[in-house]
Amino acid sequence: MSKGPTQKIKNRLNRVVIALILLGFTAVLVNLFYESVIKSDFYQTKALENQMRDITVTGKRGTIYDRNMKAIARSATVWTVFISPNDLNAIKDETERENQRALIAENLSTILEVEKDSIIEKSKKQNYYEVIKKKVEEPEADEIRAFAKEHDISCIHLVEDSKRYYPYNELASSVIGFTGSDNQGLYGIEAKYDEYLTGTPGRIVSAKNANGTDMPLTYEKMYEPKDGNSLVLTLDYSIQNFLEKALDATVSQFNPANRAAGIVMNVNTGEILAMSSKPDFNLNEPYEITDSALAATLEGLEGAALKEARSAAWERQWRNKAITELYEPGSVFKVVTASAALEEKKVTMDTSFHCTGSKKVASETMHCHVRSGHGTENFAQAVVNSCNPAFIEIGQMLGADLFTKYVRSFGLATGSKTGIDLPGEQACQTYSDGRAMSIVDLASCSFGQSNVVTPIQMITVMAAVVNGGKLVTPHVVQKILDEDGNVVKNVETDVKRQVISEETSEAMRPLLEGVVAANGGSNAYVKGYRIGGKSGTSQKKNDAVNKKYISSFCTFAPVDDPEIAVLIVVDEPDVSKGYYGSVVAGPACASVMADTLPYLGYEPQYTEEELAQQEVPVGNYVGMDILKAQNEVTNDRLKAVVKGSGNTVVKQVPARGTSLSQQGKVILYTEDDAAETTVTVPKLVGLSPSTANTVLTNLHLNIKLNGGAANATGAKVVSQSVGEGEKVPIGTVIEVECRTTASDG
Repeated sequence: MSKGPTQKIKNRLNRVVIALILLGFTAVLVNLFYESVIKSDFYQTKALENQMRDITVTGKRGTIYDRNMKAIARSATVWTVFISPNDLNAIKDETERENQRALIAENLSTILEVEKDSIIEKSKKQNYYEVIKKKVEEPEADEIRAFAKEHDISCIHLVEDSKRYYPYNELASSVIGFTGSDNQGLYGIEAKYDEYLTGTPGRIVSAKNANGTDMPLTYEKMYEPKDGNSLVLTLDYSIQNFLEKALDATVSQFNPANRAAGIVMNVNTGEILAMSSKPDFNLNEPYEITDSALAATLEGLEGAALKEARSAAWERQWRNKAITELYEPGSVFKVVTASAALEEKKVTMDTSFHCTGSKKVASETMHCHVRSGHGTENFAQAVVNSCNPAFIEIGQMLGADLFTKYVRSFGLATGSKTGIDLPGEQACQTYSDGRAMSIVDLASCSFGQSNVVTPIQMITVMAAVVNGGKLVTPHVVQKILDEDGNVVKNVETDVKRQVISEETSEAMRPLLEGVVAANGGSNAYVKGYRIGGKSGTSQKKNDAVNKKYISSFCTFAPVDDPEIAVLIVVDEPDVSKGYYGSVVAGPACASVMADTLPYLGYEPQYTEEELAQQEVPVGNYVGMDILKAQNEVTNDRLKAVVKGSGNTVVKQVPARGTSLSQQGKVILYTEDDAAETTVTVPKLVGLSPSTANTVLTNLHLNIKLNGGAANATGAKVVSQSVGEGEKVPIGTVIEVECRTTASDG
C-alpha cells in the first residue's frame, strides 16, 4: 500500500502554485497599466471616434481683383452632398430601411445626375461619411433639402464648400490660371499664390448616441473655417480688354501658326497692366480646347495617342507665351546696342555710317533689309532706318566684352529670368560672355539675331532704356489682403540696378520716337501722341524653305515722360498677308496705345497738320430752309450737295453725329418722294490713301482713313468697310485701313 505525498512535497507544490498565481496577477497588473496608462491616448481616440462625428468644412479661396478692385476670380458657395450609411443602417425594420434606401437613391440620382446603383452601393457601407457629389449648386441643394424634409430623412447631409468662378471667362486666362477639383491652384497666379489664396478648413463635430445616430444639436460644435487671403493685381480690367481686342484682330488677320502674345507694362514700376496670349481659353472650362486648329489635331486619335495629344494640346492652350517661350527679337534688340554705344561714348548723333545694302564679316555676308542700301546716314538715321550694316559697325566699336557687359546688365545673361511673380518663366539664352563670341557672333547679335529671350524680358529691357536707365522687376500682384480687407503685404517697386545713365535714356527716347513717326507715321503711330518704339522681324533658324517669321513691335509713351510700354509678338504669321514687324504687330501696338493713353488721362496734343485733318461731326440740318442748311454745313467745315428742287431739307446723308473729314460731303434732299441716289463702291485695296480719297470724292462718297500710317509715304489701303461692287447711297462713309508695307529690320 503506497503512501500519500509527504508534507515536504505539499509545501513545495504550494509554493509553485502561489508563484504561478503571483506571476499571473503581476502580468494582469502590468497589462492593465499598459492598456490604461501607456495606451490611454489610443483608446481615448477610439472612444471619441465612436462617440463623435467630425466633418471638414472648406474655407473659401480668396478673391482675385484687378488694380481697381474689380473681382476677376472669386469663390461661390456650393455644397458637398453626403450620406451617413450607419444612420440609414440603424433603422431596425428591414423593410422600412430598404424602402428608404431605394427612395434616397432614386431621388438623389435624379437631382444630382449620379448613377443610382452607385448611391445604393455607398449606402450599404459601414461609416458615417460617403460623398455622393461635390460642387452642388444652390438650386439642386435646395431641392435635396426639400426632399429630405418631406420624407423625414436624417442621413442626408449638405456641407458648404466653394467653387472657383471667373466672371469674365477668357480675360487674362493665361495669367490668372485656374484651380482643380479640390480648389488647389493648378496654373498661373492661382498656382503661384496658392498658399495665400487657400483658406483654412473648419470642422463640424457632433456627438453620437449608442446606436450611432446623432444626438440633439446641443451636442454639436462648429469650428468656423477661415477664408483665404485675396490678391489685388496690377492688371487693369480695361487695359486688359484693350490688349485682347488688338490681339484678337491681329490673330484673325494674320492667323499665326504659333500664337501671339502681348504685354502692357508700367516702365517705372514694373507693374504689368495687361498680359495675354492668343488664342486663349475659358477659365471656367479650362479643359475645353477652344482653338479650332488645335482641336483638329485630336480628330481620329484613340487610346494612348489621344491621351498624349490631348495633354499636349492643354499645355499649349494654357501656356503663358509672354513668359514661357523664347524668341529672337530681331531689331527690337537694337535698343541694347544703341544705348550701350551712347553710354560708352562710342558714337554721337552725328557719327556717320555708309550702307551699301550688305556688309561682309569674316567669311559671311550680312544683309540689310533694304538690299539697295541706305547710303550715308548718321547715327540717328541708322536707328530710324534700322540699318543692319550700321549696327554691325556699332557692335564692332563696342567690342565683345563691352557689348556682353550691357547684355548682362540689362538682365539677359544666359540662364537669367526677370523674376516676375508667375510660374513657368523661361530663362534666356544669349551671348553674355565676350570670350565666347566670334566676330560673326558679335555682328549678328548687334542687330538682334542669335540671342533668344522671352517677351517679358524684352519689354523689361525697353523699359530700362526709356525710364531713366533703371532695370525694374516686373510683377502682377500689387498687394495681398486678409479676409477683413487688411493689407497683409504690399509689393513694392524693385529696382535691380542702373543700367544706363539718365542722360543716355533721355537721348534714346526721341531716337525711338523717330522710328514711329518717320516718313509721315508708321503703322504704330497714333495722332496726337508722342510714341516711341522699335519693330523687329526675325526669320526662324533652319527654315529657309518654309520661311517662318516672328513679327514684333515694342512701343512706349509719352516720349517726354514715359509711363507705359506695349509689346506685341506674333509667332509665324501667314506670310502671304505680311510678316514684317511694323506691318503685323505695329497696328496692334497703335490700337492699344490709342485706347490706353486717353484712359490713363493723357489728352492728345495735335500738330497743326493733324488739326487740319481732324474730323468734324455732322449737324442736324433736316427741317431747315435750304439756304440756311447750306450755310450751316459750310460753317461746320463740310460741303453740301443738294438733291431736289424743294425749299426745305427733308432728309440728309450721313446722319447727324457722323464724323467726317473736313470738307466731307453732306447730301441734302429737299423733296419728300425723292429716292436716294446710289453708287457702286469701287475697289480701294491697293490704292494710296490720297488716290482712294479722290476716287470716293468723285463718287460723292466720304472716306475715313484709319491706321497710323494713313499719311505715311508709301502707305496703301489694305481693307475697306464696304466691299467692292456694293451699292450705297451717296454721302455714305467708307472706312479704309491704311498701312505701310515696306520692310523693316
